[in-house]
Amino acid sequence: MKKIVLFLISLTIMTACDCMVTANGVVLDDLQKKPLEGVLVRNLISLEDGEKTKSDGGFSKMEVGRANGKCPEFNLEFSKDGYISDTIFIENAAPVTIYLKKK
Repeated sequence: MKKIVLFLISLTIMTACDCMVTANGVVLDDLQKKPLEGVLVRNLISLEDGEKTKSDGGFSKMEVGRANGKCPEFNLEFSKDGYISDTIFIENAAPVTIYLKKK
């Protein structure tokens, strides 16, 4: 009985969402082509606080669309002290590589 209840809850959650969008990739220094740790990655559409890249420069974001017929969008801003910020619009789940230039 417990398994059936858990299955029904999972099914309800999955059907309540229209879609799930992911954005992932790596941020590198433009000249050295080395990973940049601590780059703030924010989705400007959802006005979130953002997350920082890991030591390998990697980032991964996921958003689930509500049952309102619209998938989430990613308009990501990448910023780090000493570097020029960059913004990109993510249209698909393919990994991206961002190159930040020093100021």
